Amino acid sequence: MAVLAGLCVLHAAYGAYRFEDPAVLDLSAAERLLPLQKGERMAVQPLAADAAAAILAAPDHSMDAPGQVPYTDEKGRGARKQEQARIAAESAAVQRGDKMLRIKPQSGAAVEFMDRQTPARADADGDSERFFYAGRIGAGAYHRVEVLFGHDSPGSFLVNPASGKTAFVHNGGDTVVLSSDGNWLLDLDPLNAPFLLAVADLGADGPESALICHGGGSGIASVSFKGWHDDKSFDLVLTPGGQGAAGVALRIAFDGQGWRPAAADAKALEALGYGCWR
Repeated sequence: MAVLAGLCVLHAAYGAYRFEDPAVLDLSAAERLLPLQKGERMAVQPLAADAAAAILAAPDHSMDAPGQVPYTDEKGRGARKQEQARIAAESAAVQRGDKMLRIKPQSGAAVEFMDRQTPARADADGDSERFFYAGRIGAGAYHRVEVLFGHDSPGSFLVNPASGKTAFVHNGGDTVVLSSDGNWLLDLDPLNAPFLLAVADLGADGPESALICHGGGSGIASVSFKGWHDDKSFDLVLTPGGQGAAGVALRIAFDGQGWRPAAADAKALEALGYGCWR
């Protein structure tokens, strides 16, 4: 996953701040999420052997899962007209100027996204950030603002319509998928250590971190997202490094109190150094 820190500037009515500011919940950055871990690593629950076998046999949906947050080809035919239509339908909450996109929540300060072009220098390449209003998302009808980077795949800011509290996901580079009821958002980096997985609650008052999982060692080669099993559980397969190594099936489910991992072989999961925290 490419390092995005410092690329995007977000303006609010009380001043400017970058998206690595604590006011933005960045679900794609390990250095931002790991300090949010609470308590000890969660114990792994038992998973029936037949359920584990079904997860292993299921297709990989890391790139095409139902509910996956898309990214927009802004250069595509009619993209700007579609954006204009979305903004017109949201005129009380969303306005666009020449280079600024403004989101006004029901309470609190407005959030303003400013397009930026950084010219090249003798010692550095130029860069740019452009913002595109992509409509509403999730059960909480969050505003989605896509950011198009000059040298990175797109990301999305999700702005709570009531409070203005904001989350960031790297949906152009990670697997970013809504649950079918739209209440939960998952962001997984399936290819790069520490194979960060984050789940956020897209609540009425703003996004909150609900689950953080990652690997602490070098034993994992990749993680496959096998899809949401239902509204409150999803499946993964961790592929160890080494030729012929067997994958480890993992189901992570919400039990009403929090998210808990389950595996048929807890020792194999522990050997890979992969753990989950709330």
